[in-house]
Amino acid sequence: MNTKLIFTIPAAVIALSAGAFNLDWDRIEFWTGEGPCRSALVVQFQDNGPKEAYVWGFRWDPADYEGGQPSGEDMFRAIAGANDDILLFTQYTGWMGSTVDGIGFQFPGNEKVIREIEYDFDGASSDPRVSFDYFTPNELMGQTKAPGMFTTVYCRRAIQEAETTNIIEHPINALEYGYPAYDYDWWQPGSSLDNTRQRWNAGWYDGYWSYWIGGTDSEELSYSGLGYSSRKLSDGQVDAWKYALLDGPVVFMPGREGRQNLPPRRIDGETGASEQWHDLSYSHLYNETSVGSPEARTDIKAEIYTLHGTRIGSTAVEDLARTVDALPHGCYVIRQGNKSTKLIK
Repeated sequence: MNTKLIFTIPAAVIALSAGAFNLDWDRIEFWTGEGPCRSALVVQFQDNGPKEAYVWGFRWDPADYEGGQPSGEDMFRAIAGANDDILLFTQYTGWMGSTVDGIGFQFPGNEKVIREIEYDFDGASSDPRVSFDYFTPNELMGQTKAPGMFTTVYCRRAIQEAETTNIIEHPINALEYGYPAYDYDWWQPGSSLDNTRQRWNAGWYDGYWSYWIGGTDSEELSYSGLGYSSRKLSDGQVDAWKYALLDGPVVFMPGREGRQNLPPRRIDGETGASEQWHDLSYSHLYNETSVGSPEARTDIKAEIYTLHGTRIGSTAVEDLARTVDALPHGCYVIRQGNKSTKLIK
C-alpha cells in the first residue's frame, strides 16, 4: 500500500466553508415517522462540549396532518419521543402555542441528562425578571391563579415524567394559570453534568434557543419569525435550533456553582445568532479523542470523503487499511468521530 498520512485538519474541511454545513440526507442515521416527505432537525449547543451540531430526520405524510403540513412542534415532539439521546423542554405560553425552553442531549451509553436537571424554585421566585407571581396572581399579566409551594412538586413531577417521554412539559403554563412562568434560566443541571457526554441549555433571559429555517445549506437559513407551533414544515426543509447567549451580565447566584454560568457574549442584534454553525454529527457517537483522551474508540466507523466533500463510504476502523488500499490514487479526507485526517495516495 503506497499511502502517506500528511497532517490532521479540522472537520470543517468537509463543509463547503468554515462554520457552515450542507446537510446530506443520505447520512442521517436517526429517522422518525413514515411518509414520502422528509424534514430535518438540527440542534447546536452553547457550552464547553464538542463543537458539533446534531441531526435527526423526520418523515411525514401530508394526509396525516390538517392542511397537509405538520408543524415544527409536531416534528420535535415526534423525534424526542422516539430517540433517547435528545430531551425537549417546552411550555404552552399562549394562543400562539408553545416555546422551546430547553434542549438536552446525551451520547448513547451515557447517563441521561434528565437525571441531572434541577428546578431552583428559590432562584426563580426571587428573580425580578420573572413576572409570574408564584403566590399571588399577577393580574396585570393575565395570571389567574398561583401554584404557591406546590410549584416544586409540579416541576419535579414534570422532570420525573420526562424520564420515559423525553419531554419536560413545563407545568406552570398559560393554559393552567393564564400566564406562563418564564423561569427557564432556573432549570439547570447539578455540578456533576459532564458537557463532553451530556449537554443542556435552557433559558429566557440569560440566553434562549434561536430558531432557524430553510434549506440544507446553512448559509441560506433564515431566522424564523414564527414559533415552532406555528411553523409549517415543507418537504426537504430544515429546522435548526441554536442556543444564543443574550448580551448582558450573567447572574451568579450563591450556592449555584453547578449552574452553567458562561461569560456574556454579544450577539447579532438583527438575527439573534451567537456564532456560526458547527459541523454536523450524523452518528451521535462519543469520540474520546475530541475530549483529550490519547486513544480514539475503535467502534467508531471511519468515513471517507473526497476533498470536495463527496462521501465515498464508511468502513470499520480495523478494515480501514484494506479499504484505502482499494481506492484509486488521489486525495481523501478520512473522518473518525470528530477527528479528520488528510490522506494522499
